[in-house]
Amino acid sequence: MSRYILSRIAQQDLVEIRDYYFEQGSPRAARKMLVDFVGAFRSIGKTPGMGHKRKDLAEHRPVLFWPVRDYLIVYRADRKPIEIVTVVRGSRDVPAVLERVSRLS
Repeated sequence: MSRYILSRIAQQDLVEIRDYYFEQGSPRAARKMLVDFVGAFRSIGKTPGMGHKRKDLAEHRPVLFWPVRDYLIVYRADRKPIEIVTVVRGSRDVPAVLERVSRLS
């Protein structure tokens, strides 16, 4: 049994990230990004507390963050299996992204 699940939003995030790298002409980079994300998802699934809280970004939301390259994996460790909520570029307005995600969840 998998120790993590991807929310519908996280699945879409991964598709958009993959497509972005493909459009930039780098299918190899797209594959490498996805491999890196899956590796991080598996590690988080094995050790759910390995992320860190960011009250400045998440406020009251029960999520943890884990960085992968320029991205933040946002996940809920209080779920079994853990839930990958979203994967967002760290340079984006993360609080706004989390607000949007909360409304859609």
